[in-house]
Amino acid sequence: MPELAKKQPEIIPNPLDAQIKTLDAQATTTGVPIETDKDNNHIPINDSRQIKYLGEHLKQVTIIVKDELAVYLNENDLTLLSSILSACKLTLADIALINVAQQKLSLHEILNVLPSKLVMIFDVSSTTLKIKLPTTLYKSIQLGDTYLLFSNSLSLMQGGDQSAKLEKGKLWAILKSLFQL
Repeated sequence: MPELAKKQPEIIPNPLDAQIKTLDAQATTTGVPIETDKDNNHIPINDSRQIKYLGEHLKQVTIIVKDELAVYLNENDLTLLSSILSACKLTLADIALINVAQQKLSLHEILNVLPSKLVMIFDVSSTTLKIKLPTTLYKSIQLGDTYLLFSNSLSLMQGGDQSAKLEKGKLWAILKSLFQL
């Protein structure tokens, strides 16, 4: 027993420490800002040229919303948007979701940073986006190589009442033709 008392405890290195240091080094050397979630996992923030957006813009689809109370979009509207995207065979990774209530941007600024094939605009006026185009709801407008689609807010499409179903139906009709579904 006295032999055990003389031995120093052995320190065993944690193999995850090296991975975390590597991720931290990559994030700081590439200049990509990071956040951590509740489990302390690193999450990159898309902050391309000072436009903050949710998603990776993989399919060049941009969605513009105006939600005063959320960073990007409230949970109910985000759930509905996810189901709309799914019906169009898209995911959140395929789009860039921009909340213009949290950052004042023109459509020109957005398209310069995020060139898009389609821009879906939910309850945001053309005046807010600093463009001189009619905001005819549920009709695609071609602007160069980009199609714009103005829609009522996602919150008006929530629920099962007749007006919500009507709004969803109008949106779905134009999305079917745009995505050839």
